[in-house]
Amino acid sequence: MNLFILFLFALFFILDIYTNLQEGVPVPHVWHEVVLFSLAFGAMTFQIRTILKKNARILVLNKELLHAKESYQEWKNKSRASARELRTMIDQQFSSWELSISERDVALLLIKGFSMKEIAEFRNTHEKTVRHQATTIYRKSGLPGRQALAAFFLEDILGLPD
Repeated sequence: MNLFILFLFALFFILDIYTNLQEGVPVPHVWHEVVLFSLAFGAMTFQIRTILKKNARILVLNKELLHAKESYQEWKNKSRASARELRTMIDQQFSSWELSISERDVALLLIKGFSMKEIAEFRNTHEKTVRHQATTIYRKSGLPGRQALAAFFLEDILGLPD
């Protein structure tokens, strides 16, 4: 919109200068209008350059965003397959520990890092029940607590830093 207004001003000034020259208006007045036209033309040129630069930047950002979305989708697809495999392995381990369905649910939530209170809310049960189930999970698995439970599954996956 600003560009259109500047264009109209420039057109107006050109027509006004032409009319003034036809009517014999004094030269200083015409020079005044030439200066004003030059300023309007300079502002219009600046606006055009600014718009073109911003449009070029938008194109670059859109390409970067598209690349990021593609990378994310690729990561998501790879991680989804790995997550299914990990979940299968976790379920197998839970079976070997002979965890009940409820204990499996609680164990997964413990591994994910949820608090006892949050787990109780998710499962619509009492926090005391969740604590009892967690104690049973630790006893059946032979692990001392929550950190050891999470480490049991994550330690080999994440490995140690080089």
